[in-house]
Amino acid sequence: MFTLHNDAAVALQADDHDKAYQLARQAMRIAPSDPTSVFLMARVLGRRNRFPEAIQMLDKLALTAPDARLPVLGQTAQWMVQFGMWKEAEQRFQTLLQEAPEATLVHRKLAELFVRQGRASEATEHLKTLCRLGDIEEIELRHLLAGGQPLHGDTALDELSPIGHRGKAMYAISREEWELARTELEALESRSAETLSILGRVYVHLDDNDSLNNWREEATQSELPDSESYFPKGAILAGQETHATAVRLLSKAVLFDQTDSDAYRLLSHSLLAVDRPNESKDAAKRFELISETKRIGREMSLTEDRDDSKFQSLIDSLDELQRPWESLHWSSVRLAYAKTNNSLTENELDRLASQIKERSIKLNSEGWIPDRQFVTCGIDLDSLEQTDSPIDTLPRK
Repeated sequence: MFTLHNDAAVALQADDHDKAYQLARQAMRIAPSDPTSVFLMARVLGRRNRFPEAIQMLDKLALTAPDARLPVLGQTAQWMVQFGMWKEAEQRFQTLLQEAPEATLVHRKLAELFVRQGRASEATEHLKTLCRLGDIEEIELRHLLAGGQPLHGDTALDELSPIGHRGKAMYAISREEWELARTELEALESRSAETLSILGRVYVHLDDNDSLNNWREEATQSELPDSESYFPKGAILAGQETHATAVRLLSKAVLFDQTDSDAYRLLSHSLLAVDRPNESKDAAKRFELISETKRIGREMSLTEDRDDSKFQSLIDSLDELQRPWESLHWSSVRLAYAKTNNSLTENELDRLASQIKERSIKLNSEGWIPDRQFVTCGIDLDSLEQTDSPIDTLPRK
C-alpha cells in the first residue's frame, strides 16, 4: 500500500494525473476506508478540477477520522477558492484560525482572498500577522505598502484575479483608472456599505462634487461603518472649508489606515487652514513618504529588476513612518537580493545581517504598538473626542 501511495504522490508531483488516478483507484479498491487512500484520491480529483467530488469525499472522511479534520478544512477551503465558493472557503479558513491562530498558511490564504475581493483592511490584518510571525513574502509586503491592495503589476497575476465588483473596482484604483472604478460601482443596482465607501473615494479623486454630495445623502441612509466613511466625509468638509471637523475625520481616517496618503494630503491642507503649520508640515511629509513607498512598490511589481538603493530608500521611509515590522522584512528581502546580485560587499552583507538579527530580537521581545499621536501628526484626537473641544484649544507642537 505504501508503494501505491508513494507512486501516486510522485505522479501528482510530475503532473501525470492519469497515472496518479489509476494508482489512487488501486489503493481505494484495496482499502476504501483508509484515510491516506481517501485523501490521495481526493487530491487527484482536485488536480482534475473535480472539486465538488473531492470536497465531498474529504468532508465524509472528516466525519469518520477526527484527526483528519484540520487538514480536510485546509485542503477543501483551497479547492473552494478555486471553484468560486469564496464565502464557504472564508468560513473554513476562519474555523481553522480559531483552532490554530498562528497558522501562517491560513493567514496567507485569507489575505490573498481579501485582496482579491477588495477587502483591504481585512487583508491588512492578516498581512500584519504574517509580519509578526516572521513569514511574509515580497508580494505580500507590497500589498501592505498599499494598505492591503494590489499594486499595478500584481493585478496582472492570475492567482490574484479580482473577485466581484468591489474587487474589480479596487484593481482599477490600483492602476489609477478612476473612471473605470466609477463605472464598475455605479453599475450596481444596490450598493453595499463597502462598495459605497470606495465610490466616495473615487468621487473625491475625480473632483466630482455633485456626485460626492449625492454620495453623502446615500451614505447617511446606509449602514456605512464610520471607519469606511472617515475619508470621503472628511474630504467633503475640507472642500466646504469646514476644516476643524475635517481634521477630526481625517485624523480618524489615518488611524484606520496608516497608508492612506490621500487622507494625509487633505489633513495637511485642513491643519494649515486652522493655523496648525507644524502639524500641517508633518502631514505633508507623511504624504510624501507614503507616496514614495507606494511608488517604489509599484515599480517592483512591474519588473523583476531590483536596485539596492531603492530598497534602502524604502526601508528608510518605513522607519521614518514608524512601521518597523515592514522595515525589518524589507531588510531581509534586500539581503536576499544583495546576495544574489552581489550588490553589497561581504562586510556590508554581514553588517546588514547583524542589523536584521538585532532588530528582529528587539521587536519580538518588546513588541510594537503604534503611537496614535505620531500617526495623527501630533493631534490629540482622544482629547478632541472626550472634551468635544475645538482644535484650536489643544496644545501646539
